[in-house]
Amino acid sequence: MKTVLSLAAASLAFASPSAVLAQEEEMEEVVVTSDMEFPDDAVWMHSFDAYESEAGKPNGAFRRALSFIRAMEAEGVDPERVKVAIVVHGPAVFDVVNDARYGEKYEGETNQAYNNIAQLIGYGAEIWVCGVAAKYHGVGNAHLLDGVRMAPSGTVAHAELQRRGFGLNAY
Repeated sequence: MKTVLSLAAASLAFASPSAVLAQEEEMEEVVVTSDMEFPDDAVWMHSFDAYESEAGKPNGAFRRALSFIRAMEAEGVDPERVKVAIVVHGPAVFDVVNDARYGEKYEGETNQAYNNIAQLIGYGAEIWVCGVAAKYHGVGNAHLLDGVRMAPSGTVAHAELQRRGFGLNAY
């Protein structure tokens, strides 16, 4: 059996890219249906952590939070029953500042996270900035986008959210 598998693997390794692509195109569409049930009266409270950041690019943590809300909505859950919070610290503090402060830091770039943040705020998401990181990076309350709030620290923000029943996204 090992010989057969080895031969199969070897033949795939030497197959032309166009042959492999043709095989992929011939695959039929996969149907995925969730087996989870979501009670009509339940409320989901989930928090995300934003630390990583790259100049001129939207922050992945904000996209993940929006994806969570949209995935729940696609399953028929009323977005009013989906509570999201994001704790922002480290260099990601610049992803929640106005364009003037963002441009100071990143030489005239504009903040690409703005639209995601505005959508999250529109859904009622809480966005908390670590006060320790903000101070370290020279970001004050006056620099924050509308709806973004300052916490004493990221750890305090996570502790308070967990006390209130929020789960923490592991990635």
